[in-house]
Amino acid sequence: MKLQSKTSKYSSIFIGLTLLFSPLGVISPHFQNPVLAQNNQINLLSQGKGIFTLGNRKAQNVNSASVTLKGNRANLAIILDNNQTIRFDGTFTRQNSQQVRINLTNSGNADARGDILLEYRNNNITLLNGKGRLDGQNFNLLFRENNSNSNSGGNNNSLNIQQTGEGLLNIQSRQTQNITFVTITVDNRQKARISLGLKNGNVMNFEGKQTQKDAYSIRIQVNNSGMASATGFFNIELGSRNSINNIIGQGTIDGQTFLANFR
Repeated sequence: MKLQSKTSKYSSIFIGLTLLFSPLGVISPHFQNPVLAQNNQINLLSQGKGIFTLGNRKAQNVNSASVTLKGNRANLAIILDNNQTIRFDGTFTRQNSQQVRINLTNSGNADARGDILLEYRNNNITLLNGKGRLDGQNFNLLFRENNSNSNSGGNNNSLNIQQTGEGLLNIQSRQTQNITFVTITVDNRQKARISLGLKNGNVMNFEGKQTQKDAYSIRIQVNNSGMASATGFFNIELGSRNSINNIIGQGTIDGQTFLANFR
């Protein structure tokens, strides 16, 4: 019995080391968002949808991502739909308990510089958004986890759209901000979330409920913006294949008027 217990112990250690040091490219696509927090280390691994652009090359779809945070060091890897893995290393500073900003230093042996915002909640990566330069070429990264409610209930009422583009966000008494991407998610209970990615790297989130929908548009009533109170609405005009043609939003955040547009 002692020999069996000892063998089991060493087997568990071997399996743990194998998972930690195995290349991300061979990880099964059916993982379940594990997080390990040991010795101040956090490991995040999530499937989702994203876009990665590099220089003048065709944009690539991102289908999964992993992040390791330890000390002040960060390691990030994204897996593209052609099974290519792109890795970044850098340092990070914590914005709050669920948000960190990663400052890139390298990508393997290649030079990399840039800034990536990481948001995670309930042990899942909810957002990766950043830009910079990789080996002398400009890159942009946008990734969100899969909507866990998107397949529940057996219907197609859910929505998950992410798109880069151009827009403006104006909040009373603040400087107008440029919007570079938008993410819209609606679950089967009509709970909605709109995320506006700003050029300065911040993300403005609005939560609410989808109140209207037809073949060409949806309307979302805003209930809050993170911890801030918010009211208002967003009208979203949809294009082919769930693309965004236009967004107009207006309302108040903590009593201050906001206006947003995006296309």
